[in-house]
Amino acid sequence: MTIKDLASFLKVSPSTVSRALNNHPDISLEVRQRVQQLAEELQFKPNSFAANFRKKQSKLIAVVLPKIYRSFIPDVIEGITKKLSAHQFQTLVLITEDQFTSEAEAIKQCCDMRVDGILLSLSNQTKDLQHLERCKTMGIPLVLFDNTLQSDFFASVHINDQIAAGLCADLFNHKHVTRVAAVFGPEELQISQNRKVGLFATLNKDIDVATCYANDAQAAFVFADEQIRKHQTKAFFGISDEVLLGIVTAVKEHNLSKQALVVGFSDGLTMPFLHRELRYIFHDGKVVGAQAAEQILKHIESNSNLIEHIEIPVELY
Repeated sequence: MTIKDLASFLKVSPSTVSRALNNHPDISLEVRQRVQQLAEELQFKPNSFAANFRKKQSKLIAVVLPKIYRSFIPDVIEGITKKLSAHQFQTLVLITEDQFTSEAEAIKQCCDMRVDGILLSLSNQTKDLQHLERCKTMGIPLVLFDNTLQSDFFASVHINDQIAAGLCADLFNHKHVTRVAAVFGPEELQISQNRKVGLFATLNKDIDVATCYANDAQAAFVFADEQIRKHQTKAFFGISDEVLLGIVTAVKEHNLSKQALVVGFSDGLTMPFLHRELRYIFHDGKVVGAQAAEQILKHIESNSNLIEHIEIPVELY
């Protein structure tokens, strides 16, 4: 069933049917009611893809993510989709598995599909943004979020990692700890470097710091276990929920749950219940997602070329 079929049944023009279905004020109430009643009886559904094609819009926003299993990511997706659906945009989620080649292919795929915009959280392997030149050339707006690189050409949404890590360091200073075991993510990550800079810049100089770059919870556990056995360390810093899980597991195995101070970055859903002494920077995925979606909508709906870098405020819980 098409608009032309409805028009033939009703002996009116296809444009009249189209405007009646959209409650256009130029069409009389009597005609609108006849058209809409017949459309309901025949279970007619407008072809939104065809309509969007005529408007040169796909009404589709691509969200390119490095991982899907991190607890933070479902909240990000919820924040994005809730904001976009309110503006009649659909969401396409692509996962790169933290591989740069997959990320570059995903961007190419998005451009080939002529999506209206792209929200991108960079992979751990991404060192520059040259593969995004295609988006600029085709005029497809793109917003970086969460895991970002500094850019004059693409807007971004993120927390200030250095300031946030400094808040963690302030707590260690206040508690007068003498030694901290700090666990970051892979060393090549910008987020690891930024949080390390923020932590070391704020920590009292007389605090001894042991550093580890961990790829997963197991590596964090091994490091924390060694620090407890060899140095009786009771103060720990963790860059993410995954890293904090390894640290807290080691703390529990050494029966230090009531004595160890664990500080880090968390989405706040699980880790505070596993370790009551945990203090954390609350990294709210829903807020990050909503802010990123708001930025892409601003570019699409107002044709704005203004490049904004949004820093989401954080606090230590």
